[in-house]
Amino acid sequence: MRSEFLTLLCVLTFLSCAWGLFDATVSLWKTNAVAETALLPRKLTPEEKAAEPRSYFEDRASGDGPMPGDPDQIRLLSIAQFSYSLLTLIGAVLMFNLRRIGFWVYVAGTIAGIVMPVALAGFGALNTSFGVFFSVIFAGLYWLNLKDMH
Repeated sequence: MRSEFLTLLCVLTFLSCAWGLFDATVSLWKTNAVAETALLPRKLTPEEKAAEPRSYFEDRASGDGPMPGDPDQIRLLSIAQFSYSLLTLIGAVLMFNLRRIGFWVYVAGTIAGIVMPVALAGFGALNTSFGVFFSVIFAGLYWLNLKDMH
């Protein structure tokens, strides 16, 4: 019998993976449009500026787009995201069906989600793959539920 906690983890993973697959597919399909998407800075009113706490750090984000503006790099990052999302989704489906091998597929997907962006696009790609680090936390939570799987 699957625990409620394991069910919740799987459902959250299903949602995250569905979004990741959708995002990667759109980025692959419309690479040039994604490359041209500019980041719109938030305009603060004078009252909001006065109420805003002072920032004591320097924003070192590079470029003016939410992703790198290079279509080739976007394509590579999309392939990495698609692979990561697909592997973690397969792992979550297997764990939802109480198959222990799903945990190892999920862990392989998480490792791929960390390694592939760096291998394909360099260390700067870690900026765009921050969500993968939540998968590391989820892997630990799934590990706590291994006793429920066979």
